[in-house]
Amino acid sequence: MDLELSEDESSVALAFERVLARESSIDRVRAAEAAGFDPALWKVLAGMGTIVMALPEAAGGAGGGLVSLALAAEAAGRHLACAPIVEAAAAALVLAEVGGCGAQIVAAGGAGTPVVLAPRPAAGGVAVLVPGGAVASAVMALDDGELVLVRGAPGTPVRDLGYLAAADRPLRGDGVERQVLAVDDRARQLWELAIGWWRLGTAAACAGLARQALAVAAGYARTRHQFDVPIGSFQAIQQLLVDPVMAADGALLLAREAAWHHDHGVAAWRNAADIAYALAAETAVRAAEACLHVHGGYGYTLEYDAQLYLRRAKALLLLGGAPEAIWAGIGSAAMEGGH
Repeated sequence: MDLELSEDESSVALAFERVLARESSIDRVRAAEAAGFDPALWKVLAGMGTIVMALPEAAGGAGGGLVSLALAAEAAGRHLACAPIVEAAAAALVLAEVGGCGAQIVAAGGAGTPVVLAPRPAAGGVAVLVPGGAVASAVMALDDGELVLVRGAPGTPVRDLGYLAAADRPLRGDGVERQVLAVDDRARQLWELAIGWWRLGTAAACAGLARQALAVAAGYARTRHQFDVPIGSFQAIQQLLVDPVMAADGALLLAREAAWHHDHGVAAWRNAADIAYALAAETAVRAAEACLHVHGGYGYTLEYDAQLYLRRAKALLLLGGAPEAIWAGIGSAAMEGGH
């Protein structure tokens, strides 16, 4: 396995880095913070074909696979993008699997508002804390053995949850249009695929966030002086950053490896996606915490950017469910596989 990016993949990574550096600056992130969604950024990303680039060409996509999506998600994580690209891409991938949903796939990629996946099963007919749920035109969710696509009014954004436009969305009742995509075993099979795609893309976003948080910390440590020297020269600061740096590099490689497995038909990709997400989400929190600590008391203030990374990292960790349960599932899968 060669995890070096090909020339085409490097071009994809560079293109998204340039676009997001321009369209998702810290000033833009702060401006979109209350809503958790930047419509202008979404329009740009949709226009680039971001949401459908992982789809096969037969389904109206670019055939770029999950590696391309992971590279886009890395850049989105680095720049704290206020746009639910992973949730929208996962929903589009499911619609391609279902077949006969071409119009919805196009809508997921190019509409003014996204169609997103709810990364947790519904509870009592409600999809809880759906990233992008405060702006999405439709939500895909697993609801009592049915995989459904529900159109309805956007929800009320939950405050202080990583400015991800997260909201609860009802899946039944007045004011919603409910389409059943699959039931029973088929529904759960598609759901497992969808969660694998979501965790893989979110792992890449978390890895990108972790590396950028550490870069912000290092930049501050080089410019902040105490006792007439940069604080980065202090061994305590260096020790604080070294472990998260190594973990962030490992998380990035694991996310890319899981994407490579998926695109090359390796059956173990699903378990690899779980591992990548669990590690990357926890690493993002550790890296953001380190960034905050390097800033000292300033890190806790809203005027500094360190808190933005920590809030987003915490949200991405919580949205995937209890980390302990994910690690327990990874362990069970390894035991059953005899590894």
